[in-house]
Amino acid sequence: MNDTKTNRKGVAAALTPPISRKTGTVDMKGAVQAAIAFAKDFFPEARDIRLEEVEPSSEGWSVVISFSTGEPGTLSLVMGAGAPRAYKKITIASETGQAQSLKVWKQ
Repeated sequence: MNDTKTNRKGVAAALTPPISRKTGTVDMKGAVQAAIAFAKDFFPEARDIRLEEVEPSSEGWSVVISFSTGEPGTLSLVMGAGAPRAYKKITIASETGQAQSLKVWKQ
């Protein structure tokens, strides 16, 4: 039982991005780290997570990531397309580094 509590604490620590001491906000690198950690926690089946796009937004940071969603089909392998990918846009609050929204970016 203690192992479960320890693992949860480890996950919570991994989800908290570094906050700049100078400005008290999450910078771009921290926002990307927070978005990837959130995706790993929210989508445990996600593999091969890639950063696609980052930009500041009125809420903080808008981070687009993609990840593999499963094994490629036979036709995909023959065509060289690989496994299907999901694209998600995650908004990270600049004050707290917490995920504020999750949207489908591209299907």
